[in-house]
Amino acid sequence: MAKRIAFYGKGEAKIHVKQRFWKRRKDGIKQRYWEKTKRIKSQVIDNVRFEFHGKGSDLYKAVVKAHHYIPKGFVHVSAEKFLENPSKYGFEGEWIEKEIES
Repeated sequence: MAKRIAFYGKGEAKIHVKQRFWKRRKDGIKQRYWEKTKRIKSQVIDNVRFEFHGKGSDLYKAVVKAHHYIPKGFVHVSAEKFLENPSKYGFEGEWIEKEIES
């Protein structure tokens, strides 16, 4: 049976600000597109949760890495997949309140 651990609480994430820009397509029509800007804003995100499953050593590494990422809502993922690309599952930021439950 695979081991599981949950990491949840409240956090403050650093999120890139998106802005709409006009661009001209190849066929000559102007259209608006959303793009990330260089500006970053802090946003408090409430009731978020990482839930990891996998081997013990991977779980430990994932929890250590998760201290620097705020999840995008409720995220249930393998610890091994999270370690490969943590930015896919959350934003960089700091936890305000956190609790770990195994």
